[in-house]
Amino acid sequence: MLYRKQIDFDKFKCIADKCPKSCCEGWQIMIDDKSLKKYRKYSGPFEDRFREGVDFKNSCFRQHGRCCSMLAVSGLCDLQSFLGEGALCNTCRLFPRHIEEFPDIREYSLSLSCPEVVRMMLESKADFSFEEREDDREDSQDYDGFDYFLYDKLVFARDWMLSIAKKKDIPFEKRLDMISQASFRLQELFDEGNIAGMDDVSYETLKDPGDDLRHGFIFSYDYMMRSFELLESLEVMESSWTETINSTSEFWSEASEDKWREVMFSADTFTFEKILESLLFVYFCGSIYDGEIYARAMIAVMSVRWIKMISAANTEIPLNEVIYLYSREVEHSDININALISYFESELP
Repeated sequence: MLYRKQIDFDKFKCIADKCPKSCCEGWQIMIDDKSLKKYRKYSGPFEDRFREGVDFKNSCFRQHGRCCSMLAVSGLCDLQSFLGEGALCNTCRLFPRHIEEFPDIREYSLSLSCPEVVRMMLESKADFSFEEREDDREDSQDYDGFDYFLYDKLVFARDWMLSIAKKKDIPFEKRLDMISQASFRLQELFDEGNIAGMDDVSYETLKDPGDDLRHGFIFSYDYMMRSFELLESLEVMESSWTETINSTSEFWSEASEDKWREVMFSADTFTFEKILESLLFVYFCGSIYDGEIYARAMIAVMSVRWIKMISAANTEIPLNEVIYLYSREVEHSDININALISYFESELP
């Protein structure tokens, strides 16, 4: 088994009741089958809490208001406090750790929806990176029909996209544009069935792309303003986010294009580089399962741009908060992720 793990992955430690935005509130927590059976069979002093707090039919924890039924007033989890960490379901035990699974390969990353993860990212002076290690373990899962040839091409493409993201001698917006244009071309080749041709799309061909790569959307003030309508239409996890999006739309509808360019082309890009790299690492190779190469790259590219616009329009909200609130709202809803994919898919010919 090959393991790719985000640097600092193992350094993460939940800050529990000190967290400014608990992962125990704001969304429904699903329970894996193994944990559900354990809760159903449990007999002891916590039995009544399981009966009251677990929806066994829908495999999730019930909510009190917007909070998980297991969340105590203290901000701690009663289930963990009484029965220990081993009693947690997979969702609670792993979050904000994220695992992507491929045949004999596992990729580990940390979700930007966690305030502590964002704090770690902002305080670190290091670039986003990951490490690899191997062992003799064999994968027990069945990946029938997995396209190993395509997967190799996607990993190769992601590697040089990540390298482009780090090239500080290239203006950041141009780096974003190079990645989006490359993913558009990769999508075309995939749709044509020319998987081998994907090797021809690389950093060297993108340094000064010719007309053959200039397809898809044109990055502009008008494009970004139109794209913001998508954020306004997404499923909302908490009402305060609606206020944030509305205030952002109002701000940019009144701001000049020069102001927009000042924000988009700011020289302060290090944090946004790391956001871009993190999202590319998480999403891009998942296109092996759905073929959405362009859309998954654009989720990373456009998330960076949207976060910039939201932050500039809401200066009373610290950047770290904008980042984790955006991630909570957009990334932790399958409905929203699918809406983003459909939106970017519509830009294809």
